[in-house]
Amino acid sequence: MMKRAVLPVLRICLLLLLSPGVAAAQTATSSSPSTGWQPWIVVGGSSTTLLGDCTDCPADTYIHDGGVLAIVGTPLTPRTDIGAELFWVPSSSAAGEPINTTYVMGTVQFRPWGSSGFFVRLSSGMAFVRNWVVDTDTSTSFTSKAFALEVGGGWEWRFSRRLGTQVFGSQHVGALGELQGATQRVVNVMGNFWSVAG
Repeated sequence: MMKRAVLPVLRICLLLLLSPGVAAAQTATSSSPSTGWQPWIVVGGSSTTLLGDCTDCPADTYIHDGGVLAIVGTPLTPRTDIGAELFWVPSSSAAGEPINTTYVMGTVQFRPWGSSGFFVRLSSGMAFVRNWVVDTDTSTSFTSKAFALEVGGGWEWRFSRRLGTQVFGSQHVGALGELQGATQRVVNVMGNFWSVAG
């Protein structure tokens, strides 16, 4: 029993130690037009837990897997950045069928205190879901589009002007709408993804 509790914690710690995000040029910009576009990039991995839900569905099991995250952005104000986020989570259902979810979103990152590394991130866009945790009426795989939102927060550390690392937690939500189940139409299908990333 103790082994089951310790292994996920060790995996998360190892993931955070081995996958530092790279944040480049995320410093405040001046108002002069000569500064130009100062992009920054974050790339890293995540430990992700996902849960599918729908109206009148039985309680489902949580699925634990890893993901890959990439964000490209630029400063908008000294405390606010805007950008684009790509988040990919390959996983498998309880039956062993592959489930691939890819989030493509616009993102806003806000640092409430300019002197500290704390930030809040909000994102909105689309999720592309290949298969899902509900049993469908077809034996072939399917792809569905979903409205997607993300809420997250974390901390960043600067090693130099162009290099740093981030650790953050987030929740991605994908609203798939309706799917045709094996016996009936499944309504209000949602996907919740909780992640700890670096």
